[in-house]
Amino acid sequence: MNETTQSAPDRPFKNKRVLLIDDQRSFQVMMKAMLQNVGLNKVTILATAEEARRRCSKESFDIYLIDYNLGSGENGRQLLEYLREAKLLPPLAVVFIVSGDNSRSMVLSALESEPDDYMMKPFSQDQLRLRLLRALQRKQSLAGVFRALAEQEPQAVIQACDEALKDENNRYANYCRCLMAEMLLREQEPQRAHDLLIQALNDVESSWMRMSLGKACYLLGQHEAAVEHLKKAVQDRPLMVEAYRWMASAQLAASHNDAAMETLERAIQISPQSGMLHQQMAEVSLAREDYLKAKDSLSTLMELNRFSVQRTPQALGNYIHCLILYALHSEDPYHIANLQKQVNSALYRCRDALLTTEFDYAAFEQVCQARVQMARGDLVRGKKMLYKAHQNYMAEPERMPEALLSETVLGLLQLGEFEYADQLQACLSESALADPMVSQCLSSARHDSLLAERNQKYQELNEQGILAYKNGHLDEALLFFRDALRRAPANTSAALNKIQVLIQLLGQYKKDRGTELYEECRATLSALDAVILNQTQRARLDELHAEFAQLRRP
Repeated sequence: MNETTQSAPDRPFKNKRVLLIDDQRSFQVMMKAMLQNVGLNKVTILATAEEARRRCSKESFDIYLIDYNLGSGENGRQLLEYLREAKLLPPLAVVFIVSGDNSRSMVLSALESEPDDYMMKPFSQDQLRLRLLRALQRKQSLAGVFRALAEQEPQAVIQACDEALKDENNRYANYCRCLMAEMLLREQEPQRAHDLLIQALNDVESSWMRMSLGKACYLLGQHEAAVEHLKKAVQDRPLMVEAYRWMASAQLAASHNDAAMETLERAIQISPQSGMLHQQMAEVSLAREDYLKAKDSLSTLMELNRFSVQRTPQALGNYIHCLILYALHSEDPYHIANLQKQVNSALYRCRDALLTTEFDYAAFEQVCQARVQMARGDLVRGKKMLYKAHQNYMAEPERMPEALLSETVLGLLQLGEFEYADQLQACLSESALADPMVSQCLSSARHDSLLAERNQKYQELNEQGILAYKNGHLDEALLFFRDALRRAPANTSAALNKIQVLIQLLGQYKKDRGTELYEECRATLSALDAVILNQTQRARLDELHAEFAQLRRP
């Protein structure tokens, strides 16, 4: 793919290739005339994001003019996200988002995708020429910086910024300092970023550098200082959405939970189409067990990411998890009864997109349906569906796609299969566990007030049963295991423990008590035979079957 061509200073647009993507024929005609009048004669015009994807996979351009609203389907912001993700944009190309919608939410949503500039229709030919010229000059002046950014090499970006800052007349000095600080933060060097920004702010006040300083303080654990810096940034620039996000994180870290919620709510009022804000609101709401707000935020996020590269099975799983927790906590039979419909709707909306990938959608869908059955009280059916869904991965759980693995762990925790859930969660990658939403979903499944109480009581009873068994108190152990199963009726480990105790007791009692124990043991064995188990559980069950077969029926 060719990189941006050089041009003479007196003819800045010479040989520059332009791609205009807009679905309005009248605007296409007007823009082509404007571009030719300012000296841009190599203009390609397309009407849809789909056409742009195909064309950009074969050809590169120097200037991309992308309309935000492209009719039905993918919008301009989502197209830009795709082109970046697919690395189809040359390092020195300039990208403009263009829109006729001047609403604040639309503008902020477009700016969140970080184009080189944003232009509101209508605009004059002189405005277009000046803005294009300014964007191209910045790319050329900081060519080394943007090439390093394209290669995703933070250390190279830092070096390029440092080199650019040696020029005392560099008009982009503040940009370079902010970018350098951002790269230092990515490289986990917050102290260096902090010192750089403090020095820069002594020379000139900048809301962008102030925001970066707030981020550095947050990462250094200086949460109160971070809040103060970020408050100053939003005082100077009230529409700086990213500063609100970091302020909320710092407030949460400083245990100012109510203030964090107020910060996020204010930010969402300013920028209701910000996916990052809705993601953070969902995380915070989930931590506070506000499942209504969590599911509503994720529902909005799913809609915002429609046709987006960010619409992943993990995002779908997070949303379904919140739907289930909300239904369980609502204490309203309607929400439990309506859960199946809501989950089916969510799965259907994402089905076509996920089926085109290598992701095991069929297994994922079955895990989600299993969790619905558990929420509705049918634990036996839910358990059978859950184990069947991931039976092909039981021997090698590390082969499971991350989204399927995390959803299976959530299902096992909901079912009460705590030991098996721990085994599978250990197979999740560090990158998956580092995802704040994944981490929060797993935490909510373990510490949710309803589930945690059941889990804690189960753990206590099961451990007491094991201790009693080891001490030879079999009748006492049986009572503990029975009670543990009342707390977690589908727990395989407790059921296996109970069978082991029953087999031991069967040799001690006469016919009247022996018959009762024999039938209880047989019924528990049959219940476990009806479900697919992992290798460890199946091996232990086979051993108990062999021991039981050697007993005479009382």
